[in-house]
Amino acid sequence: MSAAPSNDDSHHGARFTGHEYDGIREYDNPMPRWWTAMFWASFFFCLGYAFWYSLTGNGLGMLEEYEADVQEARAKAAGLALAEPVTEDSLAKLALDASMMAGAAQVYAQRCAACHADQGQGLIGPNLTDAHWLHGDGSFAAIYGVVSEGVPAKGMPAWNKQLTPDELRQVSAFIGSLRGKNLPGKAAEGALISPGAPPAAAPSASAPPPAASPPPAAPAGSEGSP
Repeated sequence: MSAAPSNDDSHHGARFTGHEYDGIREYDNPMPRWWTAMFWASFFFCLGYAFWYSLTGNGLGMLEEYEADVQEARAKAAGLALAEPVTEDSLAKLALDASMMAGAAQVYAQRCAACHADQGQGLIGPNLTDAHWLHGDGSFAAIYGVVSEGVPAKGMPAWNKQLTPDELRQVSAFIGSLRGKNLPGKAAEGALISPGAPPAAAPSASAPPPAASPPPAAPAGSEGSP
């Protein structure tokens, strides 16, 4: 009769646990070291992740990361727009960048708010938030032209002599971003024009007058006009 197996018996490097049933022995097969290392590394990473995101509140969620990426992309587009010629598209790109519009808002507060109020609702100058425009068609390009050249007849200076080219672009884009807010303030002035739509062409002085429409026909059986 063979001796009972000892706990020191091993099978392919696994130690026998001493438990045997129906000829089947139970061996202690430890996990590979690389698997154990990965398990503990994952465990401590989870602790750090929970501490960083849940307890300190420093981490950014997926939506916040997406918004940060969008802001970064807009900032790059706005930076490139500053190097482009002044066009409707380049000014529209500037209006989408929050950081540049924050700086433009400060320029507006210092230079424009005295006449157009702090939110563009109008004081001495017209309301910039409605769809009525005294000069131009309300497009970014038209706003840039008015801000740049001014309106001397109304007391508005030419800001291209007082602002840097970048400030001039940014404040024009900021004013364009006020369109459509329709803030209560000064009564509407000028023509009703949708932002970006060209103004209606005035009739030419040399154009012939429109033909007069013929008088309505007299009813049957009645006398004609003398």
